[in-house]
Amino acid sequence: MDFLEIANSPILFGIAAIPVLWATAQAVIYLRMAIKEAKVQKLPKKTIKKVITVTSIFSIIPSLPIVITLAVLTAIMGRFIPWLRLSVMGSPAYESFAAELTLKAFGMEGSLGATQFTPEVFVAAVWVMSTAIMAIPLVTLLLIKSYDKKMKAYKEKGGFMSVATGALMVGLMCTMFIPGMVNFDNPVGILVGAVAFAFAFLFDLIAEKTGAKTLEQFSFPLAMIIGMASAVLFS
Repeated sequence: MDFLEIANSPILFGIAAIPVLWATAQAVIYLRMAIKEAKVQKLPKKTIKKVITVTSIFSIIPSLPIVITLAVLTAIMGRFIPWLRLSVMGSPAYESFAAELTLKAFGMEGSLGATQFTPEVFVAAVWVMSTAIMAIPLVTLLLIKSYDKKMKAYKEKGGFMSVATGALMVGLMCTMFIPGMVNFDNPVGILVGAVAFAFAFLFDLIAEKTGAKTLEQFSFPLAMIIGMASAVLFS
């Protein structure tokens, strides 16, 4: 039997749907709780609607890479496992990396879209994608309180550690951003980053000079859209 028959089976759909529906229910519950608390704090309805609109747009536009990754993984791993992984706790970078790492572990070369999974590789990829990322919530559950106390103590005390923690975050962002910006084998990627940065800076500058709060709030998603459009034009 082709493993895709199992990967696309109603049984697997039912299994995958349970955590997806649970995560969806949590989002709805938290949204209702937030709106209820906003009313308790006597925030104007206009402000509440504005916050929901802005955060929705900030959520939708960065989700475009997720849709692209879903399309790639669906073609080689079936419909439901990628849907589950990218809906609950996964990310395009992690899921793609985990799947490619599994391919290499089995001695298979080539990119995800150009390599046909075998049943063994499929099962191994599901395990890698599902178990490795569990370290994040487990570490958070066990260490977040002590970590938060330490961070507050460093912030109050000042000194080297208060600066170092911020520097670590900047370093993390740089490790994610800089490799793409200096990858001269992919000039389109460099162009997209430069265009998005330039327009984000321009929109923020215009908003600061004119007092256009709406432009300030939407500068980041607008810059992302223009950056992606530049990739289409120049690729």
